[in-house]
Amino acid sequence: MTLKSELDVFGALFKQHLNGSFKATLRWVTATSVDWENKTMTATDSDELPYYGVLLGVGMMAVKPVIKTDCLIAIVEGDEASAFLLCADEAELIQFNNGSNGGLVYVHELKENLQKLTARVDAVIDALNNAAPSGTPDGGAALIGTIKAALALITEKEDFTGIESNSITH
Repeated sequence: MTLKSELDVFGALFKQHLNGSFKATLRWVTATSVDWENKTMTATDSDELPYYGVLLGVGMMAVKPVIKTDCLIAIVEGDEASAFLLCADEAELIQFNNGSNGGLVYVHELKENLQKLTARVDAVIDALNNAAPSGTPDGGAALIGTIKAALALITEKEDFTGIESNSITH
């Protein structure tokens, strides 16, 4: 490298320093520990250099990476103490707005259970529509028998306990 080219590089770096125009630096790291309460993690890069206090999110979203997973972090303006997680190859939890609204719904399970519930309601409606007229001498026994028979045909009851994902909360 010639003296002129070295001076050009030095001049460009000095001008960049004066203007304070640092860009965010991106680094691939491996998550080594997570402090979910404080929404931070410790990670190491490929040279085993540690990064402490890496924020797990900025703003309304936080990601809890799986330990030993690869993560991409951003280092703000060259200050390695100001780093935050951009993405992780694997996550235990993705949380929006501190998770105050609970987990997201598994749409497939919700749809199946709503179909079961609809079938049960339809059976009751059909039984009522096909019931014997009121004032029958049996005191409504036929109506009760028809409803019980219709409901007995539906053996599957809805179960809404498994429709919420705790891996993504909002």
